[in-house]
Amino acid sequence: MTRRIDRTTQKVGDKYYVWHTEKLWEATKDFPVINVEIESLKHLDGVCWFDDDFPPTLRNVVEHFVRMERVDTDHPIILDPIGQLFDGAHRVAKAMARGQSTIKAVQLTEVPPPDEIVDSIDAAQHAANQALHASGRSRQS
Repeated sequence: MTRRIDRTTQKVGDKYYVWHTEKLWEATKDFPVINVEIESLKHLDGVCWFDDDFPPTLRNVVEHFVRMERVDTDHPIILDPIGQLFDGAHRVAKAMARGQSTIKAVQLTEVPPPDEIVDSIDAAQHAANQALHASGRSRQS
């Protein structure tokens, strides 16, 4: 089954800003890796992955549970310029589930422009799938 390419999304107004995860990893591959206390991340007690356009239905929660279980932990999480989570919520969730208190991270000095700006998560998924097929690659999960 062909699956989505990984991406980071942030809702800005009524739009979704989308960054392709592999591009973020490539851009930060030479950044210094630091250890971050997981409890220092403000996202721990915020709504993550879900909103009015993508509600926490059982199906959607299970999708994220499966992604958390399968996530590649070889890549450090990515922090924004002020030290908060920009990419890597599934990696943080997996580390927490394993009882870890720290996680490896790199920190952006500035947020890059988004790869896309779309109207909905579905549009972001569609655009990501088009990019995936255009590159001739598919990811299984």
